[in-house]
Amino acid sequence: MKRFFDLTFKPFFVITGLGTAAASLFAFWPRWTVETVGKLSFIQDYTIITQHWGIMVGLMGVFMIVAAFRVEWRTPILTYSLFEKAFMVYLVLANRSHSYSQGFKAGAVMDATVVLYTIVYFAVCGFARGEATM
Repeated sequence: MKRFFDLTFKPFFVITGLGTAAASLFAFWPRWTVETVGKLSFIQDYTIITQHWGIMVGLMGVFMIVAAFRVEWRTPILTYSLFEKAFMVYLVLANRSHSYSQGFKAGAVMDATVVLYTIVYFAVCGFARGEATM
């Protein structure tokens, strides 16, 4: 199983990091992103929180990409990512009967994949050996 992570860790976290970093669109083009990607009505009063969320999640994606190449970043970034993404999946599932969750389904699928991958990664490599994959 360790061989699997040796082969897949970098590409997996570069690809999913890019997907996560795409949330930065909410920070820089909030109206367009909320309406086009989120499939929600844009509410001007929520611009600051929308932009804040976009930069936080966008930076998480950048840090995931860095963690693909910087071994010492893996355990803290993957741990934070695990909780952040698990909570997003929970929110989408808990609100699945509401129309406002529809625009987040694709992101939730990617997040669920990252959560599962990370859990198995830590089960195989351990937290202290987060640097096991180079």
